[in-house]
Amino acid sequence: MKNVPIRIISPNFNLLGEIDDYESLQFTRRFYKVGEFELHINLNKANTDTLIKNNLILLGISFNKVGIIMHREIEQDDNGSDTLTIKGPTLKGVMSRRLIVPPTSSAYDSQSGNIETILKAFVNNNVVNPTDADRKIPQVSIATDQKRGKSDSWRSRFEALSDKLAEIGEYASIGWDVVLDIKNKTWVFDVVEGKNLTVNQDTLPPVIFSTDFDNVLNPHYTESILSSSNVGYAGGSGDEASRLIQKVGSMTGLERIESFLDCSQAADATELVTVGTQKLSEVQETKTFEFSIIPDNTFQYEKDYDLGDIVTAQSRKWSITMDCQITEVKEIYETDGFKLEVTFGNGIPNLLTTLKQDLKKVVR
Repeated sequence: MKNVPIRIISPNFNLLGEIDDYESLQFTRRFYKVGEFELHINLNKANTDTLIKNNLILLGISFNKVGIIMHREIEQDDNGSDTLTIKGPTLKGVMSRRLIVPPTSSAYDSQSGNIETILKAFVNNNVVNPTDADRKIPQVSIATDQKRGKSDSWRSRFEALSDKLAEIGEYASIGWDVVLDIKNKTWVFDVVEGKNLTVNQDTLPPVIFSTDFDNVLNPHYTESILSSSNVGYAGGSGDEASRLIQKVGSMTGLERIESFLDCSQAADATELVTVGTQKLSEVQETKTFEFSIIPDNTFQYEKDYDLGDIVTAQSRKWSITMDCQITEVKEIYETDGFKLEVTFGNGIPNLLTTLKQDLKKVVR
């Protein structure tokens, strides 16, 4: 398969060049979290001089596949050949450049309403129309609020905006993205909902990935209750015996795993239950099913299924059938062809995730 062409664009939408003779490109899209890309190309090839900090790379004409260049590295091999490595986040990474800063008169930036309304309010307050004009990122705009998602309440103080958007999105099963709008010269923030393509519905043609159908390679299944909890004692304001405590979650016997949830920012018992439930959702049992998909064998990527869709993954040999969401897609373009790696379900917490969770407990 021929490499997808890469167009290099300045932050202000000037087309600087095009590259299609690179050695390799990995582009990872994530439904809830920020994705990333990594490009390897010989330094002596045309237009490599445009691959500099804060310029954008656009894959073909896919305006939802855009990366921000944030890392440039040159290495010479034993043959004297210079290889340029370019890395950065997807365009969603612009949300990692801002914290959620509370209003001057408040301890928290507090938002209520539909999940979409909440997400867009945090982006508006910290990126598009912040009180401090220096914090504004002029390239970013927000799509019209359609008030999707359930009604809820969230608040935050000095957390990375992208992390909070991911946390709320995972809790509510609503993704988000930042896409390029060439016509209006803006980076558009919007929420994204996946389609139900499982075998248990009859509205859309189902999508099944299975070792029995020969459309997957190298399956890897993991289920884990390490560091998980299903019943939490949410601690609100107060000290020791006077501290307000509310129980969230329900399970009995051996299956019950308890934890203490520090929710000291909750103002009353009702809010304490809401915040506790949100925190408990962050430590649920994780199940993942990872494998490489054989592209265009049985189902076509971005036509029959895409990031965020809920599909059925199966291995009869392992007695596993899961209806799960496509949470991550890695597109790999190399000289020997195109590969697609897909992750289904929630990822297993790694050391960095655990450290972030511990840090959030300290901050709160």
